[in-house]
Amino acid sequence: MLKNLYINGDSHTAGTYKPESYDHDRCFSGVLAKRHNLTAINHAQAGGSNPRIIRTSKEYLADKDPKDTAVLIGWSDTARTEWLVGGKWYQVANHLDYEILDDPYLNMVWKKYFESLWKKECDYVMLNRAIEQQYSILEFSQWLKDRGFKHLFLHGNKSFFHKKSVFEINWPKNTWLNNDAYDDTQSFCSHSIMKGHKMDDHAHFDHYAHKDYADFIESNFVMLL
Repeated sequence: MLKNLYINGDSHTAGTYKPESYDHDRCFSGVLAKRHNLTAINHAQAGGSNPRIIRTSKEYLADKDPKDTAVLIGWSDTARTEWLVGGKWYQVANHLDYEILDDPYLNMVWKKYFESLWKKECDYVMLNRAIEQQYSILEFSQWLKDRGFKHLFLHGNKSFFHKKSVFEINWPKNTWLNNDAYDDTQSFCSHSIMKGHKMDDHAHFDHYAHKDYADFIESNFVMLL
């Protein structure tokens, strides 16, 4: 019998809003877990990258029983990554809230990396990152499937590609919200904006937006149960 909902993602899946870094109970995943009497295990991290989501999810789920646990992932921005330096994982995200301050060299590299994102010649580098990350996510879906974990994927911010792309791939059925990895209107942020919710100063939404999104994905979510 299903008992647990394992959740991972970035700030949108963590329920970040204004001064609160995490609001697991009132974020959309927490709302769904409560509705269906599941224990929510939310490992989403503000500023977290897709590589981090995959790494930490595998670490947690490696010895878990798929009969007990379903998986809900809200994917992050493909511009983000993570660095392992001196045994410590650093999340590399493009906002001053996530600036790396404890190492001068890493701070310099962090700044140069995100300065480069605004240059047109970097567009194809970012496209390639999106292409590579969707393959990593596809591989992770297969990893979950091989172990018997039912899972639902969605985007917290934006989809991989923001217009039709020749790099789109055919995903296994019932992997993504409404079986569409590329419809940006179905991401948490896009849906919240379309419903009239306002962002705070850090591009996050309140618990009313999370409640609306929980309602929106409910029909897909119950397929995990």
